[in-house]
Amino acid sequence: MSDSGYERTAFIPDLHAPNIDERAFRCALAFLGVFKPDHVFVLGDVVDFYQVSSFDKDPARLHQLQDDIDAGTAALRRIRQACPLGTKITMLKGNHEARMQRACRSNLPALASIRNLRIPELLNLGAYDIEYAESGITRHHGFVVKHGDIVSSKSGYTAGREMSKAGISGISGHTHRLGQVFETNYSGMLTWVEAGCLCELTPEYIDGLPNWQHGMAYGYWRRGDRRFTVHTLPIINGRAVYGGREVGAPRKGESQ
Repeated sequence: MSDSGYERTAFIPDLHAPNIDERAFRCALAFLGVFKPDHVFVLGDVVDFYQVSSFDKDPARLHQLQDDIDAGTAALRRIRQACPLGTKITMLKGNHEARMQRACRSNLPALASIRNLRIPELLNLGAYDIEYAESGITRHHGFVVKHGDIVSSKSGYTAGREMSKAGISGISGHTHRLGQVFETNYSGMLTWVEAGCLCELTPEYIDGLPNWQHGMAYGYWRRGDRRFTVHTLPIINGRAVYGGREVGAPRKGESQ
């Protein structure tokens, strides 16, 4: 844990298990080991919940829901293991976690009350000491942290709309894009970050190349007040640059 005058915070965006990009995810885990965060926010959409979506589905995948949930649980375990002892981890509900909730309410409403079908139990959050923000939004020293519910056509456009909607600084996932915008008004300088994604960039349900970017975000909050700085961390081919060095999963023949 950091012993400086700043609290270190990391933000892990959309994983969409089992469609995790392993190289990008391993880079994010390596970054957590170097950065040593005090707090990690997992920004939602940990599991894709493909089988209970309203979209056309591949019949071959319909009976793999438990396997997909297990992949999400394994990813959360790896996040916990990559963090220093004592790191606080908070997971936010994303719109894909909401798919499970809607499926229960729409098909068999009585199932919605079964504890083991709720996200914290499905993903075994208690075993990894991970808190769950059911609303999909929380605050970090006044800074808004949310999964997000706005999608615009280009990087940064959503960040601007989220900032205008909230009226304060914050961060969101959901768009699978990296972006950051700034605004100065009578309350001071504001910023909003789009945190990218850690899922595969060529999903079966999108034709062509989607405008998505691998990455995550991190920031520093000064202890005792709300001064902060927050940054995106682009991940390219499983590697990122932080603190003047490359960070990522070790290449063959090298040590990290």
